[in-house]
Amino acid sequence: MTALLPSISISEESTSRFVDADGVRVHLHDAGSGPVLLCVHGGAPGAYGWGNFGQNVEELAEHFRVLVVDLPGYGASEPPPSDDGLYGSYARTMKAMLEALGIERAHVLGMATGGAVAMMMAIEYPDLVDRLVLVSSAGGLPLFTPAPSEGQKVIRSYYKGEGPSLARMRSYLEMIVHDHSLLTDEIVLERYQASMAALPSTSEGGDRRPAAEPVWRDLERIRAKTLVVWGRDNRVQGYDNALFMLNRIPDVEVHIYGQTGLWVPFERREEFTRLLLAFIPATVA
Repeated sequence: MTALLPSISISEESTSRFVDADGVRVHLHDAGSGPVLLCVHGGAPGAYGWGNFGQNVEELAEHFRVLVVDLPGYGASEPPPSDDGLYGSYARTMKAMLEALGIERAHVLGMATGGAVAMMMAIEYPDLVDRLVLVSSAGGLPLFTPAPSEGQKVIRSYYKGEGPSLARMRSYLEMIVHDHSLLTDEIVLERYQASMAALPSTSEGGDRRPAAEPVWRDLERIRAKTLVVWGRDNRVQGYDNALFMLNRIPDVEVHIYGQTGLWVPFERREEFTRLLLAFIPATVA
């Protein structure tokens, strides 16, 4: 009788690796096999790849080669070297990272800031992006939500005044999810600790990152088939941004969940996975 080989555990530690992306040391998690799905996280305090998508990796890795990246300056990735546009700089680093991995084409899933990066990739490098999934994405244009939004004000004030604290982090996380019972002490602590490892320019109370480009002006240039996913109760990026994208991206569909905030892959994990698998052609590993 042939002995069965033990399955490879998918964990934060077991999937961790680094890649030199055109001189930037980028940290990512690499799990599964099949079509490549690049997951790009948001840019709020304490954000990093596994923190945003870790709960989704095991299920998605049954169908895709999942790459969960830390954007430059977040998590364990080095700060970005470029002083020009924020999203363009991130997009170039993502392109260089995929090239270093020998990947010519990928599906790209971006959340919040990561959504704007994903759109910039699709605009500037259309041959690189297969299908595009935008979750609570930055880079759009609010039609009726005040700017800055309630959530954007909270994000911008996190490092100011008395500075970061567990209480401030819990308050922020309760603002971005609809169901507060999902937020364990462990999640709050992990996110707080990640926020304390932020770039010095951010922790000093200012943000000297490059300015964010008005990606919304070029949404008609996106050739990739696109899925836009939102929570109706998103207090950072109102769902009117999703409606704007619906009217500007050529090949697009929109799904909006009620009783859901910004962090859709966390709040609606099972439903989100089913939606993603219905949208992106996948093969079982």
